[in-house]
Amino acid sequence: MALVRFRGMPAQLTPFFGISGPVGARFWRTGVAFLAIYLAFNMLTEWHEFDRLGITLWSPDNGLSLALLIESVAFAPFVLLGAVLSDVFIARVQHSIYLTLAAEFLLTIAYVGLASVLREKVNFSVRQNRLPELVAFLIFVPVGAVFSSLVYCGALYLGGALSVDKFFVATRDFWIGDTLGMVTIIPLMTSVFIFLSMPRRRLSGYTLSTLCVFALGTCLGFAMLTGVGDKLYYLFYLLFFPIFWVAMREGYAGVALALAAVQLTLAAITVLVGYDIKDFAILQLLMLVLSITGLLLGGVTTERLNAAQLLHEQQTELARMADFARVGAMGMELAHEISQPLSTVTTYLHAARRLLQSSVASGPVMDALIKAEGEAQRAREVLERIRDFVSNGNLDLQALDLSTLAEKIAALCREEATSRGIRIENESIRPIPPVKADRVQIEQVLNNLVANAIDAASERSDARGHVIIRVAAGDEAVVMQVEDNGPGVAPEMAARIFEAYQTTKPRGMGLGLPLSLRIVQRHAGRLWWEPNRPEGARFLVALPIDGSG
Repeated sequence: MALVRFRGMPAQLTPFFGISGPVGARFWRTGVAFLAIYLAFNMLTEWHEFDRLGITLWSPDNGLSLALLIESVAFAPFVLLGAVLSDVFIARVQHSIYLTLAAEFLLTIAYVGLASVLREKVNFSVRQNRLPELVAFLIFVPVGAVFSSLVYCGALYLGGALSVDKFFVATRDFWIGDTLGMVTIIPLMTSVFIFLSMPRRRLSGYTLSTLCVFALGTCLGFAMLTGVGDKLYYLFYLLFFPIFWVAMREGYAGVALALAAVQLTLAAITVLVGYDIKDFAILQLLMLVLSITGLLLGGVTTERLNAAQLLHEQQTELARMADFARVGAMGMELAHEISQPLSTVTTYLHAARRLLQSSVASGPVMDALIKAEGEAQRAREVLERIRDFVSNGNLDLQALDLSTLAEKIAALCREEATSRGIRIENESIRPIPPVKADRVQIEQVLNNLVANAIDAASERSDARGHVIIRVAAGDEAVVMQVEDNGPGVAPEMAARIFEAYQTTKPRGMGLGLPLSLRIVQRHAGRLWWEPNRPEGARFLVALPIDGSG
């Protein structure tokens, strides 16, 4: 049979427990620390012991044993040693050392089994809290405690230390103490791990108010419990309110601390007031109900808070990704906006090179270079103005003659339009008042619309493509129109034509119209489109005469 390996198990214990592993200093330090805390718990909680058998109604030491075994069953020898030492030197049990060894050995085996189930089957960990594992823990612990109490009390009965008539009561008390010790100490240890993993910070006003209400509620509950008689057990339910208060505000870690404080206070008060063992057993049963209910409520609260935090983190991540997407989109927009002037620069430089190769006069060459320089300057201005627009929305408002602007764009685009068999015309109905606008940005809007119109008109197969630019003044706005006689806007694109990345061009990015819309809206204007009868489309830009809003 293959041996299961556990780190930290002494080699000499391998045949005894069926496990193997190297000895480490951390293993021994942990074991010695466990023994010290285990014995201290025993000295502090030896209240209402049953017949000098080491059975008490609250056993935090057994909860500590289970927590250590969940970490690793290699610590089983320390658990056994601690139990034997406490029985002999603290509880001073009235039976032989051999019976003590046998009973505690069987109990340790039962704890090892419960710890293995929790760790291997349920994936429960003392170091963290997850709601499904918590629910499984609160189910398996009471069931496992039934088995361990039967094992321990059965060993005492077979050894002659426990009579038949006391077997049930002893088993009940052992189960109550075992279960309550486990559901108190293990969540308390989990909360300590949680608080240690959190960044150090001062108590907030929210937490301080929670502590104040909890302290006031528990003090009132215990005062009522001890002041009106020891038979009014229903007054114990007054302690539910402060526990629920903490569970709903601080979650699992907070309510685990609160439950430990209530349990310790309850145990101390019952000793001071003089409750007998039957009354204390009933109160401990109620405390067990309170502990399970409070832990479940706290676990649900923590799960909800974690879900809310996860949602916030996901939203933050989505916002960060959206920022990256906007940056990428802006890069695409920049590429889109400067592609036209750079393409024109290339055309002029190519023409100048061919003219130089043909040894023609310097006049045409100089004219081409001057035009190329002007387009390069326009590309620089485009970059600067889009940078300002994106970074802080600044607009360089100045009086702008839209008819002159339309003539400039028509002249710049005419050469490309002619090469593609498109006739481009400019019509202005004068007089046209100037508008206050950013020249470079409005120039980009008009250039985008004209370039799109040329692309649309070039789709005709009869080489009769036609693009018209019109500028006319209304009562409150100047309207620029760009129309073409192409195939028009496809029905599936009509509702989304101004959305980013919507395009039918093979190499298009779908950013020209969205950027144009943003620019026009920033100028308090309107940009829309309408069908051009009998064919084509018409895009209109209306800019207010009195300036940008």
